[in-house]
Amino acid sequence: MNTAEKIISVCFLLQGVCCRDFSISLPEKIQALSGSCVIIKCRFDINETYDKDLTERAAGVWYKDKHDKSSSPVFKSNASTQNSFIKGNVTGQLKDKDCTTVFYDVRSNHIGQYFFKIEGEGVLRWTFAKNSVSVDVIESPVNPRVVLYVDEQELQDQQEVLEGRSVSLRCSAETLCSSPPATLTWSSTVRIPLSESSKLQELIISDLNFTAAQRHHRVTFTCSISYQLQDNNRTAHSSITLHVQYAPQISNTSCNIGNITVCFCEVDGNPSPVVEWHLSGRLVSNSSNPFISEERLSNTSLRSFISLHQSLSHTNTLLCVSKNTRGNATQLFHLVFVTQKESTTLLFILIGAAAGALVVVCAVTYTCVRLSTKLKPQTETVDTYASLQPSAQNSEYETLNIKKRGDTK
Repeated sequence: MNTAEKIISVCFLLQGVCCRDFSISLPEKIQALSGSCVIIKCRFDINETYDKDLTERAAGVWYKDKHDKSSSPVFKSNASTQNSFIKGNVTGQLKDKDCTTVFYDVRSNHIGQYFFKIEGEGVLRWTFAKNSVSVDVIESPVNPRVVLYVDEQELQDQQEVLEGRSVSLRCSAETLCSSPPATLTWSSTVRIPLSESSKLQELIISDLNFTAAQRHHRVTFTCSISYQLQDNNRTAHSSITLHVQYAPQISNTSCNIGNITVCFCEVDGNPSPVVEWHLSGRLVSNSSNPFISEERLSNTSLRSFISLHQSLSHTNTLLCVSKNTRGNATQLFHLVFVTQKESTTLLFILIGAAAGALVVVCAVTYTCVRLSTKLKPQTETVDTYASLQPSAQNSEYETLNIKKRGDTK
């Protein structure tokens, strides 16, 4: 044991009488991403006897796993890092007892316990053997944490959110050392509002703030953290699916009127709604007439059918009512039924209309035929005259020939 260590040991024994303690503050464990850097927050104190040795020329030394006389330092701040086990830099001011250190490009072989030693300009040499920091290296980043807040209160166990409430999705992750710094981004199947980013101590945070609506029900929001490293980029994801309670909405309706009139009402709501039918203001119970059936379309939507016979033709109003714990929705149908007497009258009207149309067609046809008949003889006279002309000419030609032959004789 050299003189400096003997003095320090004696002072340590008498610390309650005249000496300040040698002490150091280190995190117990630090996690680093392979290929990135790691920052070790570090502060120390020394015996007041050696304050004069703690100058700007002081050096910070780090040992890995062992720190005895046979151990070699893995990093020394005042030495070249070219041949060091690990490259780094003491970013703190040692003269101010700040030993914060950054190690670069950490890999799996850098996993272990690290001990710090301060070397002053004079005889100050002290290894803080009782305290060390454990450095762990991971190959993939840890998934960020996503938390749901409703009206600024954290919501546990994916409980459902009421439509119209103020919602905040918070994504947070540890700010592992990287250059450039890690970034958080959101993605979803619906349009995402602008996120708000901030830092809180060792965390990077991104918030999504919006008002819960039906379109957000069963929508998954994904938060991704990305690190840009020299060899490649590393990304991790976390997701949360939002469940929103909303009042029923009637999205589609139709009626097919006949001897048996069938109407349907398609509704959607969360919790899943129920559907009631009202004829002339009275609630309809399911029976053979009228007959009510349902078709489940999803966890939140269904289609309800009602079949009405002509015996119910005295009514002309039908109401579809959809209800759940969040509210209700209605759709009114105006039905026009045709009785047997009205059907017979309508049939006669249709037959009369058809007969009238037939008379008109016949009259038009007769007129056209008459007109065609009057025009046809004129055409034939012209044709006959034209066909007879060549015969008359031939007769005259023959008469001339006879006269000529007579003259010759």
